[in-house]
Amino acid sequence: MLKLTLLFVALLVGLALQRLRSQERLRDLIWIASFWVVIPVLVFATFLGFPLGRKMVLAVAVAIASTWTLLVLSYLYARLVTKERDEQGALMLAAGVGNTGFIGYPLAQLVFGHQGLSQAVVYDQLSFGIPMSSISVVVARLFGRRSVDTEGRSRLATILLNPPLWALAAALLLRVVGVHIPRIHTVEDGAAAAVGPMGFLMLGVSLPLEQFEHDLFEVLRATGAMALKIGAGPLILFLLGRAIGAHIPPTFYLLAAMPPAFHLLTIARVYDMRPALMRLMVVAATIPVVVGVVIGSFVF
Repeated sequence: MLKLTLLFVALLVGLALQRLRSQERLRDLIWIASFWVVIPVLVFATFLGFPLGRKMVLAVAVAIASTWTLLVLSYLYARLVTKERDEQGALMLAAGVGNTGFIGYPLAQLVFGHQGLSQAVVYDQLSFGIPMSSISVVVARLFGRRSVDTEGRSRLATILLNPPLWALAAALLLRVVGVHIPRIHTVEDGAAAAVGPMGFLMLGVSLPLEQFEHDLFEVLRATGAMALKIGAGPLILFLLGRAIGAHIPPTFYLLAAMPPAFHLLTIARVYDMRPALMRLMVVAATIPVVVGVVIGSFVF
């Protein structure tokens, strides 16, 4: 009950912060604190001590196969329902790229406890095999209406400026050379305690409060994309896992059903890839998923 209260308070505080003139600056500061400090610390501590046995490696391999399968299906769906390239890109990303970090972490922790959070970190960092942000940027560049000139060095920097990826690489390197850091679980516990409220704070300060205006057919196309993301994602993971006899942790199924990632809102605006439609899909999918998981964790 205490966890639910903290998450609810963080959400309300985030919504209240939108009334301030400096809301954009505050949103940036929360993002920086989370992406550059809290999440990298959590990733480092988790991968340094998390048991990566054969079962987990096999589960991660199935997760990678399932996420790429979903992305391909999302592309085919987008091509089928619209001829507009910018809308195709928006539908493809919304159906294929989930919010496994800011929303996935706190929900996994809420439902499955500390072990669930550790498994969520593994899924979030490895489910695509490569940084998720680099995939979404490439899709936006291919399908967006706006061309953003970037030198090769800048594109490389965009991929490499990824603190959670650095933390993952550092932890795996230390494991290979046999380095042990005392009290690393204490560090992990501290980061785990912060990531949930910060995720819901980011949710509150990021949820658009403006009025939605979309025609019926656009809403139907968006609904199809959300059905792929929330419904087909876990189903593909289940089918592939059964096909090769892999044990898939329940946390992986929860993460596979996460709504579209927050960063897609930014990418859609930067590359002019139907930002209003992207906002509709992110908000319309995020609210019921979060509410459903929170209520389910409380009831069951």
